[in-house]
Amino acid sequence: MSKNGQKASSSGTIYGIYDLSGGTWERTASYVANGNGNLKTYGKSISYDGEILRTVSTKYTMVYPSNETGISVVDTASTTNYGLNTKIYGDAIRETSTAGLGSTSWYADYSSFTGLSNPFSIRGGRWSNTSGAGLFAFNRVDGSSNFNIGLRPVLVASTL
Repeated sequence: MSKNGQKASSSGTIYGIYDLSGGTWERTASYVANGNGNLKTYGKSISYDGEILRTVSTKYTMVYPSNETGISVVDTASTTNYGLNTKIYGDAIRETSTAGLGSTSWYADYSSFTGLSNPFSIRGGRWSNTSGAGLFAFNRVDGSSNFNIGLRPVLVASTL
């Protein structure tokens, strides 16, 4: 807990969420369907149905289309894939950022869209990212295990 105690939570009560940004990068169930081998190596359970790459989002996974033909530079792939996915809303990437590369998210949070050998998406940032970390930061990773990347379980209550 911080010196602010429960006032540091998202709701200002003991029941809120603490440390919404800057603690560690957080894995998401999203990837760009570019066919890179890391999808199978590190994410087969979410990106493959048997031996077939899933190219459409599911109830549990966000799948971004890719157009990386002839691209060999990851920053170019990130920019291209971000542009291809500007019509996708609801994942808080397009709504809160202006480009797929740089510090282009709200509050100058870090922005790096998925591409090439980094097909998986992470959010938030870690403590060493200083002002680039935040609720609107996103980055690309290969999917391997890393002490800088964790996860946050989420419970969604629905009345449907």
